[in-house]
Amino acid sequence: MTKTTIRRGLLAVAVMVTLGFTNKVGTDSHTLCAGFVPENDMYIPEGLFTAGGITEQQFNAVLDRLERIYKDDVAKMGDNLKINRLWKDGTVNASAQRSGKTQVLNMYGGLARHKATTVEGFALVACHEFGHHNGGAPKMGGFGGAWATNEGGADYFATLKCLRRFFAEDDNAAIIKDLDIDAIAMAGCEAQFPDVKDQLICIRSSLGGQSVANLFQDLRKETTMPNFGTPDKKEVSRTNDQHPDTQCRLDTYFAGMVCVAQEPDSLSNTDYKAGSCYAPRDPYGNRPRCWFAPK
Repeated sequence: MTKTTIRRGLLAVAVMVTLGFTNKVGTDSHTLCAGFVPENDMYIPEGLFTAGGITEQQFNAVLDRLERIYKDDVAKMGDNLKINRLWKDGTVNASAQRSGKTQVLNMYGGLARHKATTVEGFALVACHEFGHHNGGAPKMGGFGGAWATNEGGADYFATLKCLRRFFAEDDNAAIIKDLDIDAIAMAGCEAQFPDVKDQLICIRSSLGGQSVANLFQDLRKETTMPNFGTPDKKEVSRTNDQHPDTQCRLDTYFAGMVCVAQEPDSLSNTDYKAGSCYAPRDPYGNRPRCWFAPK
């Protein structure tokens, strides 16, 4: 059996945010889509030592880059992008809201300081919140419903589009060189993308996906660790707009990572197929059926 065959076999095995959170930022917001994770009572204040998490400098560097790489895109829509950098707030969450023509992201220091959070994981969280504004269909309440892309859709956008642009500036080979990479994730990335640069971005995105999946596991006090090789097998009959289960969310990150749609390909607010992967055209990279029901 060839190396390529093994990788494609692994890929075949493997391929199988947000209501009710209190708005802590003010009362001038018209619509709120808040909570990267479900509401929780964990609070990690500034200065509390934790074995993990990222520094304030890393926190700001991630948000600086997100602002810079998407500033022009947002301006072309006639919108503004505002990122509330709430480093001193120990809330373990992140959120998105829209106020008039302003796309607002609320990024909390507590989530950044959580032991499971890495730079890649925090970048994914920021991309998810940005995805609520720009992730296309399906929307909360339907394919052409409210302004916000639903939870699973924002997860999919994070690895399908946002992290690809975010990591494109880095020497990803050097960054991941000595890191422990999941074999299933690596095989999927190498099987889907012939270009090494694309493979490396995909592989680094898997680190972000695993980081935040571990965060979900910890906050939900789950005993089963989310894994790229153990996909969620359930199939919904109706699209779930709420937070999918932990494994289902990791499956969504994996799907976005290995989808062969190009990063510049535009998404649509009404047609989920635009700019993404979908069945039956694409064998891999489709929004997982554990939260998504195509219509």
